[in-house]
Amino acid sequence: MDKKKLDIDKVNIFTHHRYLKVWSSMFSKACGSDTFNVPPDTAKLRFLMDKFVTDYNWNLEQLDNEHQHDAHVKDYNKIEAAKEEE
Repeated sequence: MDKKKLDIDKVNIFTHHRYLKVWSSMFSKACGSDTFNVPPDTAKLRFLMDKFVTDYNWNLEQLDNEHQHDAHVKDYNKIEAAKEEE
């Protein structure tokens, strides 16, 4: 990953640990600060929460598809093994 500023809107934050770190830093900053009397940026927080949910759901769907594929391969292998035993 190069040193250019990451456009969080163009990547899935779950595809690389650095993207998730950038997202979390942005989220923390958007929360504001009680110490320095900085109010939260609710629009930015809403965007970042939506980004998290969207990317997480996509990532979960990809994992589910991989799991379904693996299950189909295992079922196919069992069927083939049973045919060979006959």
